[in-house]
Amino acid sequence: MSNLLITGAGVDKTAGIEFPLAERLLPELYSFIKGEGAGFEKEVRAAIPGLRFDFTKFINAEIDAITSKDQEELRKIVDIVKTAIETIDDPDSLLSKRGHVIATLFDKMASIQESSQIDDTTHLLIQEAFGEEYAESDFVIDMHKVSLSDTFKTILKTTLRESLEDSNPVSDAMASHLLDIEQLLIQQFLGFYSGRPFIVKQYIYISWCLWGFLVTKQQEVLRSSAALEMPFYADLPEDLSAITLNYTTFLKNHVAGEVIHFHGGLAEYVRMDTRQLLPIENISKLNIIEFARNQISPNLDFSQSNVFDQKHVIPSLVPPLKLKPVLSHKYIDLWARASLLVREAEKIVVIGYSFNNADEHFNDILRNGGDKQYDIVAPDAHSDRFIRRMGKVFSIPADNLVSTIIGGLNAKSAGRVRLIAARADEIDIKTLLSG
Repeated sequence: MSNLLITGAGVDKTAGIEFPLAERLLPELYSFIKGEGAGFEKEVRAAIPGLRFDFTKFINAEIDAITSKDQEELRKIVDIVKTAIETIDDPDSLLSKRGHVIATLFDKMASIQESSQIDDTTHLLIQEAFGEEYAESDFVIDMHKVSLSDTFKTILKTTLRESLEDSNPVSDAMASHLLDIEQLLIQQFLGFYSGRPFIVKQYIYISWCLWGFLVTKQQEVLRSSAALEMPFYADLPEDLSAITLNYTTFLKNHVAGEVIHFHGGLAEYVRMDTRQLLPIENISKLNIIEFARNQISPNLDFSQSNVFDQKHVIPSLVPPLKLKPVLSHKYIDLWARASLLVREAEKIVVIGYSFNNADEHFNDILRNGGDKQYDIVAPDAHSDRFIRRMGKVFSIPADNLVSTIIGGLNAKSAGRVRLIAARADEIDIKTLLSG
């Protein structure tokens, strides 16, 4: 039996590393391909004939698609924006007022949907009066065919454009739901199963752009911390075993024990027709433009009309689907090995992982990992939303949690789980792993 470390995106958000979290990923990627990554983006686009995808068009399409969202999604946007408003210091500021406008408009859309819904009594009356064929619809108004007003569209476009150009709580909250690159990757990846060529091309483009951004960001972090000890990672015991949900190589660079990249990593790519997993050498100093020209472009072939007869290479970044796509047989072995590490561990420390539904495959591994002690560290570990997500995995009701102090930090505990509200660099990781 041994101790196990599990790291999520929050670890790489640590000061001195500062990788973007999901809500800032697409805006920072957009900035990258318009700036220092423009040359790489140009090479990738040139390798994909007939590519029509553009991030600006994607934003406009997402705005037009808002009316297709159900009332639960619309209410979720309202909640996200209201939560963002609470973080603004000045409640009378222009930003706060804009946030209230957006929350109100989405709330009105949700109310229209709710009031348009046909209740069971009316549904039965329609069947009796006109026949079953007239009782198929659940709504009086088909929201999919309703258009947003030009004013509402302009407000949304202005807010989302701000998220691409400059970060603020309201625009980031909107972007986290409407400009979610993980959801975008999931939608496009399905093209490999449905055989739709233009969707496959979009996935190849988006995933390689994301890879290029992450590799460049990682290289910048490694250069800036070359003369310094890297925050958090430098304090890890060398013989540690770990599972990371991140793509970066930071963890593997600092521990000698087994490290599993559950969602894949930056240092490999996949040839999709053979499912061959290929290494990318010297990732910390790689010239990504030359890599695009010499390895991505020659390994793409769209000359056949049938997707399944084409040749594609994609980064080894596994989309966070609840049902994991198998990019290569290696991942079946990796996920089985991750499950075994969790089951065999005596103590598990989880840092910077949010227990999101999109990672249900990994959540299920934790759920079925057996009876062991968990220390879970995240800045928002005591928020209602985090506790609800965590509670679904470990079957712990919020009322069971008791407030306590661990290592001088605020914590809540219930049975075998302790929630510590802290950043990765605020904890004594060796003490948690040993204790």
